[in-house]
Amino acid sequence: MSSVPVLGPPIGEGKGTSESANISHDHENEQARSMKQPSAPAHETASLSEQTTPVDSPQESASDNDSQSTRASLDEQEVSEKPKTSESPSASKQQTLEDDNVDSHQEGQRDVSSDESCTIAQGEDSESDDWSYASQLKRDQELLQSRDLPPYHSLPLAYDHLSVRGLGGADDVFYGPTVGGIIAPWTGRKYKKKAARLAQARTAAEEKGGAEVGGEGGRGDDMRWTEGDDEKKKKKGEEGLRKGERYLLKDFSGLVNVGEMMLVVGRPGSGCTTFLKSLAGLHAGYAGVDGKIYYGDMADDKALGPYRADVIFNSEEDIHDPNLLVGRTLDFALRMNTPSDHARLPEEKGGEAMHPKAYQDKTKQELLKIFGLEHTHGTKVGDQYVRGVSGGEKKRVSIAEVLTTKASVQMWDNATRGLDADTALKFNKVLRTLTDVERNTTVVSLYQAGNGIYDLFDKVTVIAEGRVIYYGPRGEARKYFEDLGFVHPDGGNTADFLTSVTATNEREIREDHNGKVPTTPAEFSKAYQDSDIAKRMREELDAHLSNTQKLREETELAQAEVQRQKDKWARKRSPERADYFTQVRAALIRDYQQRWGDQWTLWARQVTTLIQALIVGSLFYSISATTGGLFLRGGTIFLTLLYPSLISLSETTAAFSGRAVLAKHKAFSMYRPSAALMASTIGDLPIFFVQITIFTLIIYFMCGLKTEPGLYFTFLLFTYVCTLCTTAFFRFIGYSFGTFNDASKVSGLMFSILVTYAGYIIYTPSMHPWFAWIRWIDPVYYSFEALAINELDGLELQCVPPQLAPYGEGYTGNPAGCAIAGAEPGSQTLRGEAWAGAALEFHKSHVWRNFGIVVALWLFFLACAAFAIERLPAAGSNKAVLLYKRGGGGKFIRKANQNGTAPKDEEEGRQETQVNEKPSKKGKDTPEGVHAEKTVFTWKDLTYVVKAHGKDLTLLDKVSGYCEAGTLTALMGSSGAGKTTLMDVLAARKTEGEIHGEVLMNGQPLPVSFQRTTGYCEQVDVHLPQATVREALEFSALLRQPRSLSAEEKLAYVDVIIDLLELHDIEDALIGQPGAGLGVEQRKRLTIGVELVSKPSLLFLDEPTSGLDGQSSFLIVSFLRKLAAAGQAVLCTIHQPSASLFAQFDQLLLLKAGGKTVYFGPVKELNEYFGKQGVKIPTEVNPAERMIDIVSGDLSKGRDWADIWRNSDECKARAEDLERLKKDGTGERKHEEDDKYEYASTTRAQLSIVTKRASVQLWRNTEYVTNKVALHIGSALFNGFSFWMIGNRNADLQNRIFTIFQFIFVAPGVIAQTQPKFIANRDIFEAREKKAKLYSWQAFVFGEIVAEVPYLLVCALLYFAPWYPVVGFSFHPSVAGPVYLQMTLYEFLYTGIGQFVAAYAPNAVFAALVNPLLIGVLVTFCGVLVPYPQITAFWRYWLYWINPFNYLIGGLVSRIVWNVDVQCAESEFGVFDPPQGQTCGQYMQSFLSENPGYLQDPSATSQCQYCSYSKGYEYLASLNLPDKLDGWRDIAITALFVLSSYGLVFLLLKLRTKASKTAS
Repeated sequence: MSSVPVLGPPIGEGKGTSESANISHDHENEQARSMKQPSAPAHETASLSEQTTPVDSPQESASDNDSQSTRASLDEQEVSEKPKTSESPSASKQQTLEDDNVDSHQEGQRDVSSDESCTIAQGEDSESDDWSYASQLKRDQELLQSRDLPPYHSLPLAYDHLSVRGLGGADDVFYGPTVGGIIAPWTGRKYKKKAARLAQARTAAEEKGGAEVGGEGGRGDDMRWTEGDDEKKKKKGEEGLRKGERYLLKDFSGLVNVGEMMLVVGRPGSGCTTFLKSLAGLHAGYAGVDGKIYYGDMADDKALGPYRADVIFNSEEDIHDPNLLVGRTLDFALRMNTPSDHARLPEEKGGEAMHPKAYQDKTKQELLKIFGLEHTHGTKVGDQYVRGVSGGEKKRVSIAEVLTTKASVQMWDNATRGLDADTALKFNKVLRTLTDVERNTTVVSLYQAGNGIYDLFDKVTVIAEGRVIYYGPRGEARKYFEDLGFVHPDGGNTADFLTSVTATNEREIREDHNGKVPTTPAEFSKAYQDSDIAKRMREELDAHLSNTQKLREETELAQAEVQRQKDKWARKRSPERADYFTQVRAALIRDYQQRWGDQWTLWARQVTTLIQALIVGSLFYSISATTGGLFLRGGTIFLTLLYPSLISLSETTAAFSGRAVLAKHKAFSMYRPSAALMASTIGDLPIFFVQITIFTLIIYFMCGLKTEPGLYFTFLLFTYVCTLCTTAFFRFIGYSFGTFNDASKVSGLMFSILVTYAGYIIYTPSMHPWFAWIRWIDPVYYSFEALAINELDGLELQCVPPQLAPYGEGYTGNPAGCAIAGAEPGSQTLRGEAWAGAALEFHKSHVWRNFGIVVALWLFFLACAAFAIERLPAAGSNKAVLLYKRGGGGKFIRKANQNGTAPKDEEEGRQETQVNEKPSKKGKDTPEGVHAEKTVFTWKDLTYVVKAHGKDLTLLDKVSGYCEAGTLTALMGSSGAGKTTLMDVLAARKTEGEIHGEVLMNGQPLPVSFQRTTGYCEQVDVHLPQATVREALEFSALLRQPRSLSAEEKLAYVDVIIDLLELHDIEDALIGQPGAGLGVEQRKRLTIGVELVSKPSLLFLDEPTSGLDGQSSFLIVSFLRKLAAAGQAVLCTIHQPSASLFAQFDQLLLLKAGGKTVYFGPVKELNEYFGKQGVKIPTEVNPAERMIDIVSGDLSKGRDWADIWRNSDECKARAEDLERLKKDGTGERKHEEDDKYEYASTTRAQLSIVTKRASVQLWRNTEYVTNKVALHIGSALFNGFSFWMIGNRNADLQNRIFTIFQFIFVAPGVIAQTQPKFIANRDIFEAREKKAKLYSWQAFVFGEIVAEVPYLLVCALLYFAPWYPVVGFSFHPSVAGPVYLQMTLYEFLYTGIGQFVAAYAPNAVFAALVNPLLIGVLVTFCGVLVPYPQITAFWRYWLYWINPFNYLIGGLVSRIVWNVDVQCAESEFGVFDPPQGQTCGQYMQSFLSENPGYLQDPSATSQCQYCSYSKGYEYLASLNLPDKLDGWRDIAITALFVLSSYGLVFLLLKLRTKASKTAS
């Protein structure tokens, strides 16, 4: 037997391949034994033991399965060779376990993969050299066994004939929707034909080898449904393809036993993620899943249901709440995953269960320690917009969060993306430890897996285009493909070799190989199915499945343990460990932590409420006890209820902000989603109580409402419960929709409905029967009735003008009447309850009935919201699709015709298919037509300091280096070492902190054009989702290339870059969002392309290969190598490079934690440098993995490598080189005359190009446009039919005002849609485009404003047309024309208001909380709720006059009301008897000559009926609109306010914009 890798032999290996079929039985026997005995479990390996005895050099026996593999050993030594014996695997494993107790540490020869290596540490100093994760796990198991508990629970994973079905062909093309497609739907047929031609051209090009993913033909005809297939409609649950379907995965069978790790590899798009998702039971995103998946002996989703938390899938995306601290993120996960008292660890052997808090703290500290995250405990996780931990640290937080679940079956999808090579290796060792000690079943898909990682696995599955091309022992995979005729490249990664065999231009075929070499996935699959390995694996699976009794026993053991771990009150049929109360409590703690983390939003709600209360209180200050104050009392109560409801509208926005995290946790079965909703609701209770108490106290007593304690507390109670009710209602709407645009459309309309039927805008008797029923389900109506009748009951109101008539000189003491509903004839006082009953139909007996109804509605909406949130899809269960721009792909089709790859007649048959082909460019050292500047870039003693918790934190510490023209420089270091920070500082992308040092280009200070002439590909791929690939490239080229070039020259260069990056087939594809657009690798190539088309003088790339497979990474680095050969200076951070990838670089700058330099110089001198320091890097070891371990990991030996570097000869030599380069200043700069311009393009060009892009974005954003249109039409119809054919009664004057007032409330809903779009675009601008100086902030604002114009014009018409005729207003041009003009201006006014709030708001939720205050103030002081004469003097003399809504209402109302002939209803007349001997006309003659109004019958001698208005203009005078020209004046002033609102958008974005910092 050969020497084994330090992590020990996979189970069953070393016995000869013929015994592979018995692997599973050995596993089962071993598991059964280990469950009975307290000794540590089987398959524990040397890497996880204390230390092993080293030998000088690794030797491999020819008989070993790995005889042909080139292993990157994990240290200078490997475990000494053990003699070949006849002992059983379990015996050898027992021996391994006994060896664990031998401490054989030797000075200077510590094994990297010993226990300590399982700690992914950041610094050199370890807290305790004795602690290791493996030994800790074993100690924990001993403690569990001391309580007579099993040390672990395990489930084997088997899958038999597993196939996953998707919709459409793999090369089917779908065009994205546009507004044009909605306007002219008949054009769809033409585009459908074009889409089919593009799909055929793509397939044909792939078969010629012209694209990045394999052709349909290569997959095999059995992979998709074709005409002539079984036409009989399949029943639900029946296997096989339906019409229009294809196989994403076809016929997978295999077994991952307990204690085994399986590696899954394949090219991007081959189906690795689909395979892992299907194994994890996440089937919702697919058309169907055929075959069986067995977890133990559980073979369907229903059986797995209660145990789903034990099967976990971790996606490659890092999804967290950015405002939560790292420690708190883990605290929450642990609260949800703490085992019950019956299954928890004891404090000491045989003792009682550890306290839950102690268990959580212990586990958290272990996880933080293993992953080197202790220093991040108190740091926010962050995201691309919130500053937090580094990308690599965030990935480790994701991993730690998954490990809190202690799931026994784990699927890890590309979990090492963003980790450096050494950390990636150590993470996989942690998985190996868990798999061995905890007996987990682990499936991992990885890109760029180094040999050190590859050797940790037991089995490997290779997938190509949805087919298995190899599944079997890891040790036999390489030999299997070599036997097929392929050559393993020297020093290459075996995992990359396994996936490269399907790429015809990358694979190498043995010269002496005879026979056909497989080419297509179908051929590879057939070759594998016919192989001995496939037969052995089938036998292994059949043997496993046939042993049903054993499987049942194993499964029952695991099921019993999973149930034991659940809380006492947890539902046994649910997968969650914690009971519902514990879930809510944990979610409540997190909810408050989230609120505290986002302080902007937290305090915005409180401050805006306080301001609004003061404004309302001062507006209605000390209301008089007269009929004049009657309307004001209603207004006070209405606004008190309206404002909290308006704030509740922001809940729709908030419902989407944490949805990704919720979906992830749902997939983890951590908690019921409704628990998070209940936590938010409970969290609201005290906050709302304080908020509403302050709000109501100010309003109630400032306004002078009835000062009785019982009435105030009733006022507080109804306001509080009504706020809770509307909050639950808007949350329900938010959780009921999959997209924000749909939800905001409905929430905007619903808000309008709640307000309209609250009983204030339309009095109950005026409600039309078709909508009157709405009030019965409107909580605001019930609250308003209760508060209004409470206030009016028992109130004796003095009748005053204009309701009192007659009054004035000569009438004092004479008969008079009160012209108001509910007044007694001849009486000059009014009882409040009489008016409430007659005018509003409100009754005192309804108060507590209404309270019960509002509470019931709150509980009902809460239940609805809980139902909706439970139905949200779990993460990983949504379908991903790539869309093309409508009619796109024509250029690709034409090119295909020219190249002879156009679709041929089917009868000609298919040509030989090449899979995953990238056209070979061998022989070309430099790319043709590529622009390269001969630039020398230097930096010296660069220091970067930021403020953290009030203290200075140094992120870069005196870093020096240079980047010469024609060189490729790698920037490396462990995660969190400051690589991205250095890149940001060098590229002048930082806006905070202090930068000191010297940065020069060609020996000169950086020119003003530096940011735009420097290409910087950031780690996060930030692009406009609605743009196509070509449009994104052309946008960058037109705005960033020198202005001396013509547009034609700039665009021609785009074609060069598309050729280089092989983006032909997706050049017209919409970029979209991750998961619904371009894939990770495609986005990365686009990001590089966007920078390259700018013809940069320098090129910075931050992790361009993260998330890519080995081949794609090699292609990108090879491309960078070619750029360097053309004379470009390239600086690039890189994670996990293979040895061959690493060798492509010329220079290396190596950093350690704290941003300190450890090495800078030629890559080829790296070994020599470390050799001088007494540390050698063996030739067979990947230096990229080893060097990081030397400077930041277990090989650091406690030495300060930064200090060693500073004192080295190499450091002095580099310093001399730096000074020489500065003096020489040899760089050549083309277009130097452009350096004086901050932006490459003229202002006019910027405005034109940016506006065009913004317009195209809206044209394609059909959700946004249709929702805006639907909201207008829906609101207009609702408003129109609510105020159907308004008459000429006195009350109808108010109805005319209120139907116009109702139009104002279209704004909140539309603003709620506009702001998130504006903020998302602004974030793209600030994150990338502003820093790259593509265009100015003025151009951005101009584009955003102008793009909206056509839609605003249309929306005004779409509101006017259904509303204006229905309410019965005059169509006379002098009336309808000005009204339509003013309505159009309002569309622009509120859009400007929404955009200027969004321009400065930190996020969309904050903006949604500011809106109620702003709109609330504007609505309050517009003269409708409080007529001008009754506004408090303080506000009347300034705020009223600067309020745009005042002029808006004036411009709308003036024309509509002016000529109305008022005809009072019977209940509206003021009734009184004239003095004896006088007619009504004689008695009122003097009064009517000076005051408005008319008498119904002037000749009557009793029961005079007086109506307070005879003409509309008399009523307008009370609204401060005495002149007919006031309407036109107000329209003109509204137009000025439109301009000023847009001016504020410019101003506030300017105030938000921070200048980038450079070194000083």
